[in-house]
Amino acid sequence: MEENNEEQKSNQTEDVNTRVTEATAETKVEAKVETNQEVKENVASKNSTIKKDYTATKNFFKNFFKTPYDEIKKVAETPKSYFIIILVAFIAWVAANLIDGIIGVASSILRSPYSNLFTYFKYSLDTIGDLFIAILSPAIIIAVIALIIFLFMRNTNKKKGYMTIASTLIVAYIPVISASIISLLGNVNTTVAKLTSTYSSFCSVITAILTYFAIKALYNEENDNKATITYLITMGIYFAFVFILKVFGLYI
Repeated sequence: MEENNEEQKSNQTEDVNTRVTEATAETKVEAKVETNQEVKENVASKNSTIKKDYTATKNFFKNFFKTPYDEIKKVAETPKSYFIIILVAFIAWVAANLIDGIIGVASSILRSPYSNLFTYFKYSLDTIGDLFIAILSPAIIIAVIALIIFLFMRNTNKKKGYMTIASTLIVAYIPVISASIISLLGNVNTTVAKLTSTYSSFCSVITAILTYFAIKALYNEENDNKATITYLITMGIYFAFVFILKVFGLYI
């Protein structure tokens, strides 16, 4: 009897263990299926986001050349919607200046009359200083113009956040940013340099116009005469700042 009872208990225990094992296996399978489903959904969501970002970016640049004022006005109203474009544009600007500065330093080193690298750096700190200024110049340009606009806006009812102003200005400087990138080709030879120099001059004119649009959009000023006066005052103060930097031997 006791042996039968023990055998029954043993069988019951084995049945319970088997059921637990099967339940655990089923749970693992279900969890795995759910995990795979979540991964697929995440991948699909990311792909959808990438497609949307690509489409939005393509539409922005297409409209930027068709209706520049309208696009800049949209940036001034909702800069967060254009965060990726603004960030990439600014990074590209800094990177182009950095590469151009490094090429300039390397070229100076190769043409240097000094006997070794240490001697060159010892007597050519200005060249290294120019490299740092070149890297910082995009930030300085945007920061100073944005600060001027921000301070002027404090006395009006049309206030904008500092970062909104800076973001709008970066978009206005896209032609100059493209010129900074294209100008790297000017290091190939003098003929290419002449072409890139002409393109840079053209982009500077375009950026001047777009900066006017940016200021007009930021102030939400419909009166062209007032917008023009505000633009001239703003840029006048900026170029006075640039002149002071030149007096101290700093060029941006």
